[in-house]
Amino acid sequence: MNGLSTITQKGQVVIPITLRKALKLSPPRRISFELKGNVIIMKPALSIDEAFGMFKTTKRASQADYDQAIEEAVVKKFQKKLHKKDS
Repeated sequence: MNGLSTITQKGQVVIPITLRKALKLSPPRRISFELKGNVIIMKPALSIDEAFGMFKTTKRASQADYDQAIEEAVVKKFQKKLHKKDS
């Protein structure tokens, strides 16, 4: 299956409808791009739901582990904002 599109001034490309339908793509689906030689490979990026369960582990996180991870992420994000503000 082939399609043809044009790159706009903003660098945007419309994926032809035949390809969108074949791959079941609809907004706000994310797309990944890979460069192999002089060829661009485009494919649907895995959603969180599709990726769920891909990695198996026997380790279980406690509520304290979740709380600590959230706290660390919030602090890190706040520090980034402060750093940008000071720049």
